[in-house]
Amino acid sequence: MKGCFLVFEGPEGAGKSLQIARLAARLSASGVPHTVTREPGGTAAAEAIRSVLLDRPELHLDGVAEVLLFSASRRVHVDEVIRPVLGRGEVVLSDRFELSTRVYQGWARGVPPETIEQVTRAATGGLVPDLYIVLDVPVMVGTDRREAHGGRPDRIEREAEVFMERVREGYRELAAGEDGIAILDGSGTPDEVEARILALLEERFPGRFRGANFPL
Repeated sequence: MKGCFLVFEGPEGAGKSLQIARLAARLSASGVPHTVTREPGGTAAAEAIRSVLLDRPELHLDGVAEVLLFSASRRVHVDEVIRPVLGRGEVVLSDRFELSTRVYQGWARGVPPETIEQVTRAATGGLVPDLYIVLDVPVMVGTDRREAHGGRPDRIEREAEVFMERVREGYRELAAGEDGIAILDGSGTPDEVEARILALLEERFPGRFRGANFPL
């Protein structure tokens, strides 16, 4: 069976990690081979780059520098994790991919689309996810969720509200023009959001995940 590459996206606090974990649990219970990964990260080199990008708020990195660092991480992530899993006909569940770069560094930071496209093509070798699932929540909802979980915000999460509004706008605008990007309401209870995701997967990939109601 052909591998399936699913990417969860959205603004900060959208609930991506929780929903990835829930879907992974369902796949495990149904015997569907899969790998959960994240960006930046997924390999030793990529995790080291993640630390520079997110864990060092004192560092000044402009949008182009971020594009280059995220793309370097993506290069090894694709080569060492994503392509091998897809080559085995399995499912990849990734917390972010190149859409994040187009939104955060392109739409919100103003890096020209042609710059991002050129660097991304070199990083991914043209690999495109089968589907981007974007969980959309108002900025203040995402902020409240992050604060409720505690912990220090990372370098990106420290950005001002106006930046986060541009991020949300970017996702919505790009989704409007690309069939491979699906926007889902990320508000409500985790069960409600999960039900929307399962319905979307059954619509886009009939039978691939053994139906929307495969049991835990």
